[in-house]
Amino acid sequence: MTGLVVIGCSENLDGSAGCPLTCAGESVQIHTVTLDAVSLDTTVLGGLGLGTQPQMLLASRGDTLDTRVIIRFDTLPSTSQASGSASAVPIAYLDSAVLTLQVDSAAINVGAPVTLSIYDVDDSTAVDDTTASVVAQLFTPSRLITSIQFPAGEVVDSLKIPLPSAFMLAKAQAHARLRLGIQASAPNKSVEFRVFASESGFGAMLSTRTSPDTSIAPIIMSPYSTTPTDNASIASSLADFTIVVKGTPPPPPGTLTVGGLPGTRSYLRFNIPPSISDSSLVIAATLLLTQQPSASPDPTDTMYVQPILVLAGAGISDPVRAAQITAPVTVVGLAPLKTEPGGSGVREVQIGPVFRYWSVQTAAQLPRAIVLQSAAEDYSPQQALFYSSSASPDLRPKLRISYTPHSRIGVP
Repeated sequence: MTGLVVIGCSENLDGSAGCPLTCAGESVQIHTVTLDAVSLDTTVLGGLGLGTQPQMLLASRGDTLDTRVIIRFDTLPSTSQASGSASAVPIAYLDSAVLTLQVDSAAINVGAPVTLSIYDVDDSTAVDDTTASVVAQLFTPSRLITSIQFPAGEVVDSLKIPLPSAFMLAKAQAHARLRLGIQASAPNKSVEFRVFASESGFGAMLSTRTSPDTSIAPIIMSPYSTTPTDNASIASSLADFTIVVKGTPPPPPGTLTVGGLPGTRSYLRFNIPPSISDSSLVIAATLLLTQQPSASPDPTDTMYVQPILVLAGAGISDPVRAAQITAPVTVVGLAPLKTEPGGSGVREVQIGPVFRYWSVQTAAQLPRAIVLQSAAEDYSPQQALFYSSSASPDLRPKLRISYTPHSRIGVP
């Protein structure tokens, strides 16, 4: 798309009046333009892969949302040791097994007693043991390990779930994997809260005793996955993860989406005149988006949409791949957009700092692109919708830029 430039205004700044942009006695013109500059925009799946999120969502909201948590302990104790003995013997005792979940107390939507049901979701015959449609079929009555109910006021900080000793001992003696599926529910009520994943440093812990001798400390284990066997990094991520049994409904065609479950990002590439991006000092830049109401859960709660600079070079033309190669949020310093999923109207996203990076590389080296993603990507169901470049001219995304030629700025 060829950029349509609309001159908004022009301002003369006199350096003798103390303007910090110029030296004494100099003046400079600041131009403000609005560009119909989007050359490509699309919605892509977000995230860096299953199990890479710092939190996991446990939700049961009727026909609206159903998410469950999978936690793997693929190595269990196989021997035990008596006090004062240097030799270990095959395990014959296992007691006091407790699974502890750390809860994000700032994101709890629980108004009734909550039941956590724990299932054995280990299936060594499954070809794909991570896809939600496959794993969800293992949440059956015959695979139920235990259930425990927590009063609504006790779903805070941490939850301790005792596991049956006989079940745990049988797993340990068989050298079997312990893979737990966790489902939250409440009679005729919606339930939603988050537990911390291993990636946060505050993940689940499993403690158990392998000897009746109380002088021997209990064994404490962190989640651990042995599959896939050919990729240790992916196996580490799969130690715990969320499956989305029922997620956010698909958005209308031609819509840019941010957030939801599974998480989505909006990728936007711009065609900006080199005279602005390469040869001018950009003082301010605003991405103007027109939001349309979303039917996602919690439509009136605050949602943060984070703009992020894309670092993928021109050799990566696929937006799906490019949207994964981004600069850290803390490096570029772009402020998030605060909005509500159910809101509508024009939204302003400040992206001025990205021009510092665009000014040192041409568009042929570094395409002018950003992504918009939810600050709670993959662990919040909230989803924001925006009109894309295929919408009518009054609704499509635009760039408003204030700039000035910088060749002599600050030079005596």
